[in-house]
Amino acid sequence: MFSAPFLNYFTPQHRFTTFATVIAFLLGFSLPTSNVLMHFLLVLALLCVFLRPNRHFIKILAKNPLVWLPAVLFLLLLLSLLTQYDVYGVKMIYKYKKLLFILPLSLFFLMSRSLSKQFVKGFLLANAIILFTSFLIWEFDLPLGTAYLSNPTVFKMHITQNFFMALAVLIWLQQTFHHKGIKSGGYALLTCLGVYNIFFMVQGRTGYLALVVAFFTWIFLSCSKVHQLRMIIVALILGAVLVIVPNKANVRMHTAIKEIQTCLAASQPNLLEACGTSMGLRTMFALRSWQLIKEAPILGHGAGSFEHVSKQGNFIIHNPHNEYLIQTLQSGLLGLTVFLVWMWCFFRSACQHPSEIKNMFIAVLMSYMACHFFNSFLLDSSEGHLFVILTAILASRSVHFKTQHHNQKNVDIGIH
Repeated sequence: MFSAPFLNYFTPQHRFTTFATVIAFLLGFSLPTSNVLMHFLLVLALLCVFLRPNRHFIKILAKNPLVWLPAVLFLLLLLSLLTQYDVYGVKMIYKYKKLLFILPLSLFFLMSRSLSKQFVKGFLLANAIILFTSFLIWEFDLPLGTAYLSNPTVFKMHITQNFFMALAVLIWLQQTFHHKGIKSGGYALLTCLGVYNIFFMVQGRTGYLALVVAFFTWIFLSCSKVHQLRMIIVALILGAVLVIVPNKANVRMHTAIKEIQTCLAASQPNLLEACGTSMGLRTMFALRSWQLIKEAPILGHGAGSFEHVSKQGNFIIHNPHNEYLIQTLQSGLLGLTVFLVWMWCFFRSACQHPSEIKNMFIAVLMSYMACHFFNSFLLDSSEGHLFVILTAILASRSVHFKTQHHNQKNVDIGIH
């Protein structure tokens, strides 16, 4: 009466695979949209791993530096509470607990090779909806939450939205060259609208840096010498236009430079007032962090040791907005070394994959590395969880690559 393929849709294995696929898609969708949904889906992903444990892969992944190096980083923070307890240290460790999710998330993405693909689809769909909504707010001045005409953010703050949009633009650009015809044109349109949204609509210089670094990394790795030259010329022309023609991006970059200069030139009594701006605070944080690092360069001051009281005295900042500084300040040169080795292992692991996938992972890594100078992205919720998930995907695909597809040259790992 019913064919075998039809009956397979009702098997427990198929239902479980469908459930995991929906979780992966919604997990990608939740990162740019909702922290509550993201945490709920992470719990469901861990539940999938609990229901379908694979002890063989657990042993393999536990030996992977992409898994155990972040765990060591977390352990250093945890051990610091025993010797240099700080009141905010417990909260800081709670924020870094995401580093322990890499092993179970790697097991989750090992369940099916399509899960990483669904994750990326969900991430891109969320950014496309954000892009469309942002244009509606900007064009029609629609009242939507805390968004307003001069900064049309949708679900997250402008730093997070611009950074995620930059990564989405990178993938859309790659898809523009991967497809032909209508699909290529559609991805090209999304790429152009995304670039315009980042530079001319939403505030936040992090997106500028992320996009520029990712773009030049990707064309350097992906394109031939002729195409590299053409795209660099186009980028330089657009850059010249941005510098010469008055626009929001130009103004914000000049403002950032002026804020740094003003802070560096300020005397000690006027320091808090002169450095009260976005880049001024980051400059002051860097100077203060460097002083603390010199006091305990090897093992650091422990979790939550950075502290800055606002000018009004009504709140305390524990984040120096620099991942390299916060790692060194809290865990010393030992912690910074572990962190940098983790990044190096991410790079080396990406290099084991086919060129198209390798280039995408490396471009994203370079964006994170550049933005770490101005933000503590591992500490931040959305950006930190995204990097943890990307690390888990890379670790799981490394297992696939080594055990099942060692001699296969063209492997789809979820970007197409």
